[in-house]
Order: sequence, then structure tokens, then C-alpha cells
Amino acid sequence: MRPIMMAWLSLIRRPLSTGLAVLAIALAVGGCGVLLRLYLLEQNRFSTLARGSDAIIGAKAGEIDILLGALGAQGAYPGFLPYQLFVSMRARQTVQFSDGSSVPQYYLKQVTPFLYCGLIRTSTDDFRLVATDHTFFEGFNSNLHFASGGFVDQSQSPPDVVLGSLVAKRLGVSVGQKLPIFTWVGQKSSGPPHIFRISGILRPTHTSWDRLMYTDLIDGQNLIAHEPVLLNRSIWGNNVVNYMLVDLPPQSYGPLSNLINKRTVAQVVYTAQAKKHLAALAGTGQSIGTMISILVILLGGLAVASMLVARFDAMGVKLAVLRALGYTRLEVAESLLFEGVLLGLAACVMGILIDVSLFPFMRWLLGSALPPPDVVSSSIWQSAPVWLAAILATTASVCLPLYKLYKQDIHRSLRN
Repeated sequence: MRPIMMAWLSLIRRPLSTGLAVLAIALAVGGCGVLLRLYLLEQNRFSTLARGSDAIIGAKAGEIDILLGALGAQGAYPGFLPYQLFVSMRARQTVQFSDGSSVPQYYLKQVTPFLYCGLIRTSTDDFRLVATDHTFFEGFNSNLHFASGGFVDQSQSPPDVVLGSLVAKRLGVSVGQKLPIFTWVGQKSSGPPHIFRISGILRPTHTSWDRLMYTDLIDGQNLIAHEPVLLNRSIWGNNVVNYMLVDLPPQSYGPLSNLINKRTVAQVVYTAQAKKHLAALAGTGQSIGTMISILVILLGGLAVASMLVARFDAMGVKLAVLRALGYTRLEVAESLLFEGVLLGLAACVMGILIDVSLFPFMRWLLGSALPPPDVVSSSIWQSAPVWLAAILATTASVCLPLYKLYKQDIHRSLRN
């Protein structure tokens, strides 16, 4: 009888212990596969952050919140900044303060307004409307190109809107069509939607810009002017912006911080520095997830090892009989190795089914903490390292029974 057939018969003769071992390893494989795929998605999440601006100015809320709110289109609705502050910075005027001091702004290259004012909510995603101006598509965002149409930064009736590539794809619309958009200032307006005319569609950038819609700043401010929620959130009425995207040389970081952080209601965040801090925070969680995955795999391997050791102790006489019938140590060792491989393969098949079933729920549960499926996809083949590790672990767990096999005294075993 061949060793692989001996291994198969040994496994099916003890269905309960074999089934429990396979189930334990399958749960480890499925759980580790989900963790690995979530880990890879988490790494890709920050690759979708928009690139370009050197700094972001927003209402005081914390570095990470401002970064994700402006360049990631994530999180809760941000606070407001007075429009007059943006006008002063755009004009590079000297800012005067109540204590008589003044700060010049000659060091600024470009300042772009950024105001969330509308929302389209689908069954699977939300697309935000941003009010800005033509500078958004120039300078640091020179990589933004129109697939069709263009941006018209002047008031029209109905107002114009530019769609990111993903928005246009998901909604199935084209240039010239009308698009209903609800007002959004932290919560979607309960009133009827406002009608916009699609004036342009952007080419894919594979960043968060693909998930936004863009209109003129004046149109956006008019859109939120009559929202009751605005009265509780803004002391400046609708003369506000959420963020200012700033382009400036590194030697100007200090003067800008002194102006914004110390003397205004706003906070300046430097994009490169904030991304490093965000990566460091995410890396801590990723490292913990990796350690947990390794521990789960090791526990699965130890479970198989303990099962095989117990099984060997119970079948010591049987192995001695096989040796007496003429089977060599090598043939018996091969049968034990095949037991480990077969257990690993069966557990991997079951673990893949668990992975496929559990992953969509976990992705939905984490929500905005992960990039949307349309932006970053995840394949079941990303869990392949876990399958390989499980098979290697179950095979390696046979080492201890093999050691005991080669130390076995078959005459003493038969006498007992």
C-alpha cells in the first residue's frame, strides 16, 4: 500500500479528530486571509489621497482630520473659515490684527478655495460636491485633465458642475446632461435637490479627486445660503470656505504657521508631514494585525502537531506492526508527512470559503476606513501566502512524530 493511501485511510478512520483539526486550521486560514487582505487595503487607502498642495488651511480640528477631510474626501463635515481670510490671502495682502501687528503674505504662490456644499448619495457610496474656482485645475493640480468639456467658473442658470471620472462612471452621465444634487452642510437637505448642468468630466487620477464633483465657489455659497443648519455652524453666514489649499516654498512654512496657527481661527497642516504621521499611525495597527495573523497560524500548526502526536501515541503498536510487516521507516514517515499535507490542503479549501464569505462583511463593517471597492479592489489570491504558510505549518508539525518514530523500539512496542 502506498504511503499516501495509508495517510488517507488513517485520516478517515478517525473522522471526529480529523474534522476538528481541519476546522481549527480552516478558521485560522480564513481569519488570517481576511486580516491580510484588509492589511493590504489599508496600505492602499492612503495611496488614494490627492497629491499636489504643499499645505492645507482648515478650521482647528487636528492634523489628520484636516488631511483626510481635504485630500481624502473622508470624515464628518468640516468646520468653516471666513471667506474674507481667503480673499486676503489670495490677494497677498498684509493681514492686520486687532493688536496693531501685521503679517505680509508675499511668500504665497497659490491659494485655492475648497467648500463642501452638496451630496449625491447612492446605495453603495456618497459623492460630495466641492465649490472652488479655476485655480483648482491649475498649478499644483496641473495633472487634472478633462476627458470632455471643461470648467466654467461663472454663475449660470442652472449652475455648471464638473464630475470626477468615478462619479461619471457610477452615475452613467455625460456632458450636457442635468444632474440633481442635494445641499449638504453636515446633513443632507430635506428639501428638493438643485439642478446642475454637467459642463465637464475629468480623466481618472486614481485619487480621491475622482470621487468628487466641482462647481464654482459663488454657486456653492449660494447653494448653502438658506440651509437652517448653517445658522448653527457659521457666524459668517454663507461667506465661508472649509479649506484653503496652499502652494508655497518650504522656507515659507514658518511664516505661514505664525500667521495662521497663532493669530486666526484656522490651522495650517503641511501635507508631506501629515502623511508621514498618518502612515506612522496606520503602521502601528498594521504591525499588530501582522503579529496576530502569525500567532493564529502558529496556533493552528500547534493544534495539528498536538493532534498528530496524540494520534502517534495511540497508534504506536500499529506502526510497529507495519514495520514488522516490512514497511520501512521511510514509508511510514512518508505516510505521516502526507497526513500533514492532506490536512493542510483540506483546511485551506475550507479556509478559502470562509475568507470569501467573511471578507465582504468585514469590508462593509469598516466602511470609510478602507478605500471603496471601485477605487481599490481585493482579490482572493492575495491570501495565497496564508495558504502556503498553513500547508508548511501542518507539514512541519509532523517533525515531532517523525522524531519519535525513528526512536521507536518496535520489539518493545510489540511486546507491550
